[in-house]
Amino acid sequence: TSSLARGRGAARTDMAVKMTRRITQETFDECVQGNIDDFEMEPDEAVEEAVKEFELQGVDLSQIDKTYAGPAGRGEHPAAAAARAHDAAVEKGDLRGIADTARALRECVSGEGATPGWGSACVGAGAVQACWRACERVADGAAGASWDDVVDAMQTLALVLSCDEGRDTFVSLRRPMNFVTALWPAFASTHPRSVADCAAVVAAACTRNEACKGAFIKAGVETPLVAVFVDAASDARALRHACAAVKALTTGDDPREPASGAFTHARALAKAGAASALCVSLTAVEASEDPVLCASLTTALKHVAVNDDICKEIAERGGVARLLETLQTSASLGDAKLARACAACLRQLAGSDGNKSLIVNAGGLAVLTHVVNVFGARAGDADADRFHSVQEQCVGCLAALLLKNPEGAARCGAEGVFEPVVDAMSRARAHKGLQRQCAMFLRNAVVRNPENVPLILNNTDAEALLRLSKKNHPKECVDVASAAMRDLGCDNYNEGWRPTTAVMGADGVVRTPEELGDEPVGVNGPIPEE
Repeated sequence: TSSLARGRGAARTDMAVKMTRRITQETFDECVQGNIDDFEMEPDEAVEEAVKEFELQGVDLSQIDKTYAGPAGRGEHPAAAAARAHDAAVEKGDLRGIADTARALRECVSGEGATPGWGSACVGAGAVQACWRACERVADGAAGASWDDVVDAMQTLALVLSCDEGRDTFVSLRRPMNFVTALWPAFASTHPRSVADCAAVVAAACTRNEACKGAFIKAGVETPLVAVFVDAASDARALRHACAAVKALTTGDDPREPASGAFTHARALAKAGAASALCVSLTAVEASEDPVLCASLTTALKHVAVNDDICKEIAERGGVARLLETLQTSASLGDAKLARACAACLRQLAGSDGNKSLIVNAGGLAVLTHVVNVFGARAGDADADRFHSVQEQCVGCLAALLLKNPEGAARCGAEGVFEPVVDAMSRARAHKGLQRQCAMFLRNAVVRNPENVPLILNNTDAEALLRLSKKNHPKECVDVASAAMRDLGCDNYNEGWRPTTAVMGADGVVRTPEELGDEPVGVNGPIPEE
């Protein structure tokens, strides 16, 4: 289970360094005006200094208009005016007025009409409350609300929830519980097609907001979401939005929170039947007809597969066979997005020891190798990184299949997998992710199968490429490439290795990095050369 969750932990570690603080437009403008008044700066210089000052404090300025407002200020933001007009229309109960003001509000917060700072402006003017009341009115069937009225209300709410301020307000008003227990059932009963818009609201509300994710799971949102996948009448639009909601619920992407409930949320979805339901939906959709939807379903399936039991359940429901079939189809279509999603999902499933032999016996080695070759040939195009990322996931899956699986490693030797992987490593020398996965694959291929060593060293340039990967990408490849070279029996395998912390050897002596030098130290002291 720990290996399945490792990727999510790494993502949250990287996220911790991102800017997380926010300020209002008024605060920024006051700072700029203060620079002008107190330090006699020119407007351009005052703005530049204000930007530097806030960025040094870790403030996110992405939603701030970084221009000089003038001594009189900016006046009311267009989004705030639109939110007030929408609130007034909702109060009157005129469906035509609600639709018109909702359209005007959407134009102010999305597309070309959106201006920086719209989030705090419209939310401060009561946009979340107004949109919620509009949804309640159309859900109740007030004055004969039509399908268009439902779409307008739900889409406007989803757009307002696409900003941090909107999501924070939504959860502070405890709307997730009301949405799941009241609004979603009401819309589903009167307008069945509205489940797509319901799922879109969940996806918008849960993006980068841990509190919203937890509130929706507490409200039991997994039940109606799974119902979307189970219902044969669900169209592609509903399935796509449901996939987006699953992904949002199971991604630890809130930079303000030190921990994520993504694992718990994924287990709740799986307990509600999401893994089996997604397998059914994936089987029902032809990759050649709708590759985008297939990629969405595959990504959602990967996000749900967070422990050994769930991975086994997916395999038992035919998920492995379907993923291999779809992966092969993606190679025929040349669809990098679909191929990457399928390979990433298979890689997640391969983290379960019980699935390794199943994937190998189902022809997984041949399919993965074929995809590596296909997208390697395409990588000569301008967008080479996109194709190398497909290869990275495929080789990562191969590496996972061979971990603690000597039978799989023996099959790799018999099926000629080593040459294509080393060739991919040679062609993508600048792609650090692929270089790392290739090194891990080579190490796993020989650690319990010494008979593979001559197949690799005598038939490929693996040793030279491993040394080159350590030189080109020391941060990503020194550890794994050194381990691969050690198990391949290469001389000076630890070249370039630099310990950064003191290590206690088996003799009980703590040695500093300077005392250790270039020699890697294991748990039982120095690793022998042979």
